[in-house]
Amino acid sequence: MQKTGKEFEKEIRYSLNNDDMWWMRLQDTSDISRYIKHEKKSGKSVYNWDKSLAGKQPADFMAVYRSRPILIECKTTRNLTSFPLYNGSSRSIPKHQITLPSMAQKHGALAFILIRRDEYRNKRVFAITTEQADYLYKVKGKTRKSVPWKWFEKNAFEVKRLKNPLRWDVKPLFEEYV
Repeated sequence: MQKTGKEFEKEIRYSLNNDDMWWMRLQDTSDISRYIKHEKKSGKSVYNWDKSLAGKQPADFMAVYRSRPILIECKTTRNLTSFPLYNGSSRSIPKHQITLPSMAQKHGALAFILIRRDEYRNKRVFAITTEQADYLYKVKGKTRKSVPWKWFEKNAFEVKRLKNPLRWDVKPLFEEYV
């Protein structure tokens, strides 16, 4: 099984590495679970998140561009016809990844969800705002389990691909909103 999500995060890390902005990777809660004490319940290990220092992160990256904080969440799918709103019974974009960045936006931050369509030799990235993500679940999600890529082509900001190493030109996206 390929770890396309981690590969995409690596590409974004390369994309943010320039002199125009400061950035940091926000550690995934699952990545730090080995440092959290476990409680045993009926023979199974259970995380006690309430007693841990690691809550749910609002995004994968925090950047600052032109004195403006920006939260960036990365999502990837290999589905070539549409972006699935759900993976089984869980949301592809969890509620906290919409509500927490929305709270930061009320204080002047920007927040984007970058969605990579992972097609061999034809990867594409679309940026949506938290408002658009909320719309997808509240309006589209009532009648659909996925959103066709045509919706993203029409309503989202397409991030251009750069080569060697593979990375994405996020600066025009930031410029449009700053």
